[in-house]
Amino acid sequence: MDAHVPPDLPLYEQIKSAIDRRIETEEWPANFQLPSEDELAGEFGVSPLTVRRALRELQSDGVLIRVQGRGTFVIGPRTQCAIFNLSDISEEVALSGGVHSCLVLEHEVLDKDGIGRSMLQLPPGEIAFHSRLLHLEDGTPIQLEDRYVNASEAPDYINQDFSKTTPHAWLLRETSVTTVDNTIRSIRADEEIRQHLQIDPNQPCLLLDRSTWREGIPVTRSRFIYPGDRYRLRSTHEARTNRIVNAPNKGR
Repeated sequence: MDAHVPPDLPLYEQIKSAIDRRIETEEWPANFQLPSEDELAGEFGVSPLTVRRALRELQSDGVLIRVQGRGTFVIGPRTQCAIFNLSDISEEVALSGGVHSCLVLEHEVLDKDGIGRSMLQLPPGEIAFHSRLLHLEDGTPIQLEDRYVNASEAPDYINQDFSKTTPHAWLLRETSVTTVDNTIRSIRADEEIRQHLQIDPNQPCLLLDRSTWREGIPVTRSRFIYPGDRYRLRSTHEARTNRIVNAPNKGR
C-alpha cells in the first residue's frame, strides 16, 4: 500500500487515498484510463470487491468517471472555481491570465407552455427567458451555459447583450436571491454539446446544475457544462449555515 496512506484506515479507504494521491500528483493525469479492478486488486493485495467500493466512492466524489464498455477514467482538473460561491467566468479567466470571450448561441423568450416554465417550476402563463452561451478562454471552449430566467424577476434580461457582459454580472446587479441550490455530477455529452465544447465522444464532462429563489419565488435555473480535462470545480466556504441571504457574490 502507498506509504503516504495511514495504515489504520479501512482497506477501501487506503486504496481510495492512494488513487486520489496519484491523481493529485498527476501520476494519473486527465483522461488516464485506470487499470482493471482485477489488476488493482492484485497491486493492492485486496479483493476486487474492495477495489470496486473505492472506485465507486471516487466516482461519487467526481474524481473518476466510468464509461460503459470502456473502463474507468480520471476527470482531470485544469482551472478551478468555487461551487457554492460561483464567480464570474470572465473574472476567472482574467485571473488565470487568459482572455475571455463569449458566443451567444440562443437568447429568447420561451413559450408560456414550454420547457422553461417546467425548468423553473413557474405557474401556468408565466414568462421565462432562455439563453445559451459558449464561454471561451483564449479561443478554447471551457463552459457551455444554459440559463433559464423568470421574466417577472428580471424583466430586462432579454434586452442584454451577453457578448459584452455575462449573465452572472448582470443578474448580480439587478436581482436578489435568498436561496441557492447546487448539484454537480459527471455526464456523457451528447453530440451537440461535444461540437460546442470541441471534445471527443469519450471525454467526460462536469455538469453544475444551479437554481436560485427569492423568498420561494424561482429566479433562475442554470446548467453549466465543463469539459472534464479543462475545469475543476471546488468549494471552500464557512460551515455556518445552509441559508444564503444577500451574499456579496450570489453566483446566479
